[in-house]
Amino acid sequence: MAFDALQTISALANDVATQPAARDLVIRMLAAKDLLRDDFHPLLDGLVRSVGLIPYVDSDNARSLDDHYLMEAHRAPIPDEDDYFFHTLQLQIYRDLVVGRNVVLSASTSVGKSMVVDAVIASARYTVIAIIVPTIALIDETRRRLGRRFAQTHDVVTHPTQQTDFSRPVIFVLTQERALARKDLDRVEFFVIDEFYKLEIDEKEPERSVDLNLVFARLAAQGANFYLIGPHVSGVAGIAARYNPVFVPSEFSTVALDIVQFDLPEKGDVRKEKLVELCGQLTSPTLVYCQSPPRATSLAEYLLEHGGLGKVASTRPAVDWLRRQYPEEWILTQALEHGIGIHHGNVPRAIQQYIIRAFDAGEIKIIICTTTLIEGINTVAENVIIYDRRVENTGFDAFTFRNIAGRAGRMRKYFIGKVFVLEAAPPDEPMSVEIGVGLQNENTPSALLLELDDADLAPISRQRVLDIESQSPLSMETLRLNRHVPLDRQYAVHTHIVRDLLNLEDALVWSNMPKPFQLLKVCEMIYDHFDGVALSRYGVTSGMGLKAELDRLRFAKTFRSYIDHRVANRAFFQSVSESVEQALKFMRRYVSYTFPRSMLAISNIQAEILTRDGRETVGDYSTFASKAASLFMNSSLFALDEYGVPPETTKRLRYSGDGPTTLSEAVDLLFLAAQDPDSDLDPFERSIVEDLMTTMPLRPMTS
Repeated sequence: MAFDALQTISALANDVATQPAARDLVIRMLAAKDLLRDDFHPLLDGLVRSVGLIPYVDSDNARSLDDHYLMEAHRAPIPDEDDYFFHTLQLQIYRDLVVGRNVVLSASTSVGKSMVVDAVIASARYTVIAIIVPTIALIDETRRRLGRRFAQTHDVVTHPTQQTDFSRPVIFVLTQERALARKDLDRVEFFVIDEFYKLEIDEKEPERSVDLNLVFARLAAQGANFYLIGPHVSGVAGIAARYNPVFVPSEFSTVALDIVQFDLPEKGDVRKEKLVELCGQLTSPTLVYCQSPPRATSLAEYLLEHGGLGKVASTRPAVDWLRRQYPEEWILTQALEHGIGIHHGNVPRAIQQYIIRAFDAGEIKIIICTTTLIEGINTVAENVIIYDRRVENTGFDAFTFRNIAGRAGRMRKYFIGKVFVLEAAPPDEPMSVEIGVGLQNENTPSALLLELDDADLAPISRQRVLDIESQSPLSMETLRLNRHVPLDRQYAVHTHIVRDLLNLEDALVWSNMPKPFQLLKVCEMIYDHFDGVALSRYGVTSGMGLKAELDRLRFAKTFRSYIDHRVANRAFFQSVSESVEQALKFMRRYVSYTFPRSMLAISNIQAEILTRDGRETVGDYSTFASKAASLFMNSSLFALDEYGVPPETTKRLRYSGDGPTTLSEAVDLLFLAAQDPDSDLDPFERSIVEDLMTTMPLRPMTS
């Protein structure tokens, strides 16, 4: 019977049209290899070679000179990975890149697209490389991987405070926002954009896709070669022909998927009951995808109540730490105590990273997550349970479904990923990515058009830019500086200030730290013209309310005291856990991200108006905006959050003067504290620092 199966697979493998099916069956045979007679193993190894799954070949069993040649041809030139071999798709892409071709690779999650990046770095063809990733969490994951392999030969730059003199090769790992803010990317010779489908303009929230398009346009225009990677799509449009891109849509996969569909109704508790049943049956690592943070809370509560889950010892240090830093009613703490992780945008970044490490180490078995984990972060999950077929309240398409399902299985660990779909799966349909910078129309955001060179503008866009320039009360320079703020809102602020300039001047002209009435006026303008709708979702209903929240946060001795205040004054319909997450979301998404942008936009507008009116002194709000971006902490210590170190920890570090001025100095201060037996780092915090130290080998220490 086994011989018949191998013979059938061989026939499929010899036909290009059926080779994907053959590859899938070979992977399934590998999963059952221990059940085969030993004399069938060479036959299976031959099939593994014929379908291109070279990493699965046992190189010690190469039986002929041809076998040795095949293995050596696929050996990946990666430091400290002598036994890593490309599969055939990786080898094809690598060869294209090292001869200078621009490649767009659209393939499944399990293909190992990032391994090709590491091989290109190791090839030494390029000395300055930029890797653009969609999230800060992916910055750290990428930094850790590259640091292990290239820290001794390359500068790995991830943070605005890090500078390089280009005396040795440089790898920039940045989000699109950070890439646009840097002035030293003009030397980039090769760049990677991870999750390239995000180059399609997001009509609901266009800001990040606009920034990503600008990064692509600038780096490509300066002659840098590129490698765009992302999930499988059927086509890509909008890349200029002059770049001669090679589009490689591939169904190549290194894992097989078993998909079980239950078609359960959206309403009622039937899906929750099935979730409890599955989590009780599955013994290997499992991701549970749901549509939103409130849904994650609901599922965690249901599992805790009905899942029969006991407490686990492995998470005890983290649970003890969380109980000191946050109200003990927070659902994340309760879930972790019972071996369940929760991962979404409201969970502090350092805790997200801990949860991933605990999951990969086998300390927890289940993570309930939203798209924050599904898009980009690598895990060791064998199983994925798709609880919802929505993102927030919008149904997702087959592309998103495949992206979520593709998180099941892991090359060389779990040959067959298991996907359990509780609702009906979306119908399968092709998806094409339309890159905004190359497909301009009347709906292309003005923020993108204003930043492009004239040669990159379509005729319709060139006319739109001319119309804006002729009609705008603000200069094009100011509009570009404020590209994240819609034009009509900028014009409204301009009208507000011009109409009452004499009375507003004292409130607007300040630098460094504002007086109370000055901060109040700016907060009122931000609330009235920019962020009122968004702030109302946090329970902030006026400019005065915004100022009050900023004051409470910046004068709070600990983040816990600020969160406790929010919990004590929560709305009657909010639970403690919901209030904790609203406070965290307000701190991270608004105070640390949106507020600084809004404040700088007001600063730019008033500076132009006052200068134009002949004033010699204008306001400059950059210092206060920078402090808000760091939640009023030392900015370098706050940046350690990106390395997985909680701000609650670094806020307690003792330092002289104003503290560290760069991320490197902050790392040194943290490592010294970890080596000091008298420091007040607890076991959980020390474990975090020890983990960080392993990703930064041979770091010189100072005292």
